[in-house]
Amino acid sequence: MDEKFIKLVSEALEININDLQGDLELDPEDNWDSVSILSTISEIDAQYGIQLDGTELANCRKISDIFALIKKDIN
Repeated sequence: MDEKFIKLVSEALEININDLQGDLELDPEDNWDSVSILSTISEIDAQYGIQLDGTELANCRKISDIFALIKKDIN
């Protein structure tokens, strides 16, 4: 994962950047609700120019899953 992505996730999920790891679990009860999903979609579009599918993004369970979606669309 690159620094740009880590910063994006930190801001979208309102998590301290030092607490982020590739295997950080996305918790529907805490940091992965509909607002954070929309925020993540918006940030990814702004930073990478990619429109991710909301359902596909909502199915992500770790931040590494989100990064995999981005990499898939970039390649």
